[in-house]
Amino acid sequence: MIAEFTIENYRSFKEKRTFSLLMTKNRELSESNTFMVDNKLSLLKTAVIYGANASGKSNFFMALGFFLNFAVYSGPRKQLGDIIEADQFYFSKQTEHEPSSFELTFFIKNSTGKNIRYRYGFSVTGEEVIAEYLFTVPNVREITLFTRERQEIITSSHFREGSRAKSAVRPNCSFLSVCAQNNAEIATNIIRYFTSILITSGLRNTASVLTKRRLRNSDDNTLKQQVLDFLHYADIQVNDLIVERKPLDANESSPEVSDDVKRSPQAKLPERETYFFGHDYFDNDKNTEIILVPESEESDGTKKLFAYAIPIISALENGTSLFIDEFDVQLHPLILENIIKLFHSPDKNKKNAQLVISCHAVNILTNKNFRRDQIWFCEKDRYGATDLYSLVEYDEPVRNDAAFGKNYLQGKYGAVPYINEIALQIRN
Repeated sequence: MIAEFTIENYRSFKEKRTFSLLMTKNRELSESNTFMVDNKLSLLKTAVIYGANASGKSNFFMALGFFLNFAVYSGPRKQLGDIIEADQFYFSKQTEHEPSSFELTFFIKNSTGKNIRYRYGFSVTGEEVIAEYLFTVPNVREITLFTRERQEIITSSHFREGSRAKSAVRPNCSFLSVCAQNNAEIATNIIRYFTSILITSGLRNTASVLTKRRLRNSDDNTLKQQVLDFLHYADIQVNDLIVERKPLDANESSPEVSDDVKRSPQAKLPERETYFFGHDYFDNDKNTEIILVPESEESDGTKKLFAYAIPIISALENGTSLFIDEFDVQLHPLILENIIKLFHSPDKNKKNAQLVISCHAVNILTNKNFRRDQIWFCEKDRYGATDLYSLVEYDEPVRNDAAFGKNYLQGKYGAVPYINEIALQIRN
């Protein structure tokens, strides 16, 4: 469960900015849109980020993706001398040689089911880790697990598991990932949690690849039926999913693969995987059979929902966090709203999964769907730096019964494009 994520000096984020899923004191929609971590703290189930084009919304998702990727994979994958793919703030000479910094506050259940709070972060340049740290709150007080300044690493008595990993840490990789490679219990649990967080985008096919992979590896029809049920929930009348696999023709394969096949008769050509969507076929009013329509001929909206099926089902089943940039691409506004309601539903979201999206669909921006602390905005200043703020942080107090969507479009909350009048001149 994610509480807060902080970014500094990364892409369009110049100053330190913190995105929070901590519930504020406001009580509206608390029974549906929030959940308790312990008897003192509650978190939000969802959040939505708005902003003009090129305001930095996608950079927020990229920042979280970079953070997770470096924390998890830099140890096993990076060799000495490999660069760290941290993009400092673009538009200032003062920041181009300064480190990029990230911090995530999150909760993981221990063996007794108690939610334990962790705070992990690091600062990196393109060449090395400048700082790294991990703290935890097992009871009331925050305690140190480890701190790092470049190659000087100090582990506390609460993190003895990290002592034997110090000598294996390279300047360009995270200490956390190296500890996990050495089977350190705390580090391994954190890495496992980080890998459960999924980030995708309506503009890419990452979610589609995940859905197809899970269906391919499923041993029974249960998962396929869940995907079909999800499509039916969105009023998509698909009643079957069929996968056809055929070896590629030698001419369609890369020259290297074709040469391998020629040299070795036992070598197999890669397969082409084609998905077919089953639709009812009618003779007047009588449903006579199911016809199969190839994925390439399905509507973009159906393909998008199919792509989102497994990420959403998996998040709800396992209580994990799902981040989707450009969520409204190719989806009807009512479908957007009802997917969000799945995460707000105590019956459908029993394990308190979290959904964070960015979109431009203003129709869902209402006080019936979101609390004020769930609504976030990205806005760039004159220097190209992104500001990230929620509706409860806005300079002027916003009433709970305000028309959020209408006010946003009127520019009352900022984060909208300033469009100059365009004069079109046609020369004869």
